[in-house]
This record gives sequence, structure tokens and C-alpha cells, in this order.
Amino acid sequence: MQQIKKIFTPYWYFLLLLTLVGALMIYPLVDGVYLSFWRKNLLYPAKDKLIWFGNYYRLLFKDELFWLAFKNSAIFTAASVFFEYLLGLGSALLLNSKYIRFKNLMRGIVLLPWVVPIAVNSLNWKWMLLPDYGFINQFLKTIGLGSLARGWLSDLNWVFPTVVLVNVWRSFPFYTVTILAGLTLIPRELYEAAHIDGANRWQVFRYITFPGIKGVSMVIVILHVVWTFANFDVIYLLTGGGPLHRTEVLPTYLYQQAFNYFKMGYAASIGVFIFLFLLITVGLYFSKISTLYER
Repeated sequence: MQQIKKIFTPYWYFLLLLTLVGALMIYPLVDGVYLSFWRKNLLYPAKDKLIWFGNYYRLLFKDELFWLAFKNSAIFTAASVFFEYLLGLGSALLLNSKYIRFKNLMRGIVLLPWVVPIAVNSLNWKWMLLPDYGFINQFLKTIGLGSLARGWLSDLNWVFPTVVLVNVWRSFPFYTVTILAGLTLIPRELYEAAHIDGANRWQVFRYITFPGIKGVSMVIVILHVVWTFANFDVIYLLTGGGPLHRTEVLPTYLYQQAFNYFKMGYAASIGVFIFLFLLITVGLYFSKISTLYER
């Protein structure tokens, strides 16, 4: 009996973990898919009706605002991830340079936007971007550039770039720290050999540094594609999807359908669409990466 207990004890822990994961992840997913087949409005519980794919038909073929939110989500994700990676790569290379002093202090300072809670981050930016008393407009007026002051979160032409900027500022430290960790794993002998062979800085970066961090880069890019596409906090706290749906993305649109209009079935269909889109995107990405590695 002692031997049997010793053999099966690890599996009991695994079973407990599987039960916990199922309760916290699998059950809500299955329940969300089931709910998406219903026309369910919390204001009219007596009118609940099983309509199967009716919500998806309306979503894909009749809801223009859904496609606007989808386009905004795609642009927001692409722009954020692109600039986050560039800024993170540049700051990581700078912090890895031998010419930078107090590296540990500088790394701690760079990490601050990431460790500050999202709500605090977003509300601080919202205060700084106020049209009349915000720090940014006041600063522009102080240095003689008052003509550039504007309502950053109400101007239809500037509100989308502004929320992208706030998201980039908050997220790029994660890239910095991760890429910096990847840089430390590149053997110094490669740089010494390149220096002896007379390679310039661009050649060193192209043939040594970038290939050395390619694996890390691919992982953090796909992670941030998923996180940014499903991001709700930053845009909701800054604009709520406005003005005039200019910054409406799929997560904020889902929230409005669920908690402003109480259309729980329709909101569930939006959530299932987001899940399937990200699942297919990640699958295609890893399929492409596997093909490149095989070559």
C-alpha cells in the first residue's frame, strides 16, 4: 500500500490542478460558447431564446460597428507592438552598452511604467492630457508651443495616436527587460571575433545581436499581440471607446453590449470571436515559425 500510495500521490496533485484549471478557465469558456447561441437580455429574462448562430450572423453581416471595432483593434495592436518593440530594443541596447553608468538604477527607472498599476497609469495620463489644465498642454504653452495644445482625448484626429502612445509608454519596459536578458546570453567571444575581423556596428547587430535575440523577440511579440488585442483597461479608462467610436475596440464593444445594453448572448458571441481570432492567429504564427526553423 505504501508503494501504491507513493506511485499515485503525484497524480492526485495533478488532478487537483486540473480541476482548478477547469473551474477557472475551461468552464467559463464552454459556458461563454453556450451563451453565445442564445438571445439573452438581462432586462427581459422571460424572452430568452435559443437562436443558435443568429448572434454570429448579426455580428458578421449586419453590425457595422463591430467591424469598425475590429479594424481599430487590429490597428491598435499592430501600432502598439511595432513601436513597443522598437523602443524596447533601443533601450535594451542602450542599457547593455558599456558606456552606460549606474545600469541597475537605470533599469529600475525604465521598469517603472510597467510595474505601476494600469488604472493608476491610465488615470495619470488622462489628467496630464486634459485640454485646459493638463500638464502637457501647460508645458507646451510654457515653452512657446501653445499652438500645438489641443484636447488630446477629444480631438478626432489625435485621440487614436494618443491612446497608442500611452499604451506603448506603459508596455515597452517589458520588452526592454526581456530583450536585455536575451542580450546577456550572447557569448562575448562572438563580439570579440567580429571586432578582430573589422565588422562595423551595423554588421555586428545584423549578424550577431539580432539573431541572438530572435527567439526572445518572437515570444514577446506574440504574447503582446494577444495581450494588446484583448486589452480593455487602457482604452476604457482613457476614452471609453469614444469620441464617436473613434477608439472603439472589440473588448470595449463587448463591455458595452454586456453591461450597458445587457445583451449577454450577443456579448458572448463577440468574446468567442476574439478567442477564435487570436487562436487562429497564434496557430498560423507558430506554424510559420516552425516552417522557417525547419528550413
